[in-house]
Amino acid sequence: MHLLKDLFVAAAVLTPSLSFAHEGQHPGSLISGFGHVLTEPDHLAMVAGLAALIGGAVMLRRAISKRKKAVTKQAARTQE
Repeated sequence: MHLLKDLFVAAAVLTPSLSFAHEGQHPGSLISGFGHVLTEPDHLAMVAGLAALIGGAVMLRRAISKRKKAVTKQAARTQE
């Protein structure tokens, strides 16, 4: 597994020009970079997908935490 990770890192370092998602100008400033991400449909879809993934992970973590608290509370009641 470690070898596979090293191969991916080497490929990324040796071929940086292939990392662009599409051809065209990629501005250098931070504000224009955000503008580019928020105005291009393919980038917007990626941002929306990432937001949905993070939101789902947060909701799942909260549900698991809530369930653990309920189980712990129930176990404390039965020991009394």
